[in-house]
Amino acid sequence: MKLSDGTSQAVAIMYQSGKLVISGHAPAFDQGVAIVEAVGKPLAKKPARPTSAPAEPPPENDPHIGTDEAGKGDFFGPLVTAGVFVDERVAKLLRALNVRDSKTVGDRELRVLAGNIRDVVEEQKRAVIVLAPKRYNELYGQMRSEGKNLNTLLAWTHTRVIEDLIRHGLQPKFILSDQFGDKRYIESRLLVDTRLSGVPVIQMHRAEADVAVAAASILARDGFLRWLEQAGKALGLTIPKGASPKVIETGRVLAARLGTEALKEYAKVSFKTMEKVLAKTP
Repeated sequence: MKLSDGTSQAVAIMYQSGKLVISGHAPAFDQGVAIVEAVGKPLAKKPARPTSAPAEPPPENDPHIGTDEAGKGDFFGPLVTAGVFVDERVAKLLRALNVRDSKTVGDRELRVLAGNIRDVVEEQKRAVIVLAPKRYNELYGQMRSEGKNLNTLLAWTHTRVIEDLIRHGLQPKFILSDQFGDKRYIESRLLVDTRLSGVPVIQMHRAEADVAVAAASILARDGFLRWLEQAGKALGLTIPKGASPKVIETGRVLAARLGTEALKEYAKVSFKTMEKVLAKTP
């Protein structure tokens, strides 16, 4: 089924297996989802899973790809997305190295763990995409003009790392990432763009408990920190993380030194932090 709304279009494909995939752009995409929900919900006979019983994660020793990103909440620096393919042997090695969610690891230890991961995981079984601020700003602006948001950009970067991995002939039993945005859109995007219609795409909260996702989170954070470090050396100052008062102060210093337009090279200018950077101090 094809659906059009102004310049936006959406396509719904029903496979013989019973799988339904919807792809396209808002608002046509949203209308397509609404139609499917209106028709599909009355036909659903399976009892809902109790909210007190969260879904069990798939076995982490099974061959699979885990993806995660870093930098999406930081004013300065890139959006970095990483993907890691593990099998039983690699999963056990990574656990032995104490690979875990990057949010529980300090910067110094994280750099060591990232090196260990690169030693254990072959190059063709890991992928890292660094979306520098300038490119991030361009893509985000383009997607906003099409009625999309940050979750669309995140889905796009996750799709890219998955494509980089499967291009090497890897055969994952499933793909796992932390849940963000509308699961139906992300799943449809990944299935259509990667042509992995037979591989389950799973998004779940706290997916970093899985060793492949944890390894991806560390590689992504390492890529983010490396970018900040290199940019800081080029500018002759320390670029802070997050969106703290120190970040605002650094933004004002760079704006005064390089000009407001030059901030697009180092910062995500769509953040509200940008308004504070440009605001006149009392």
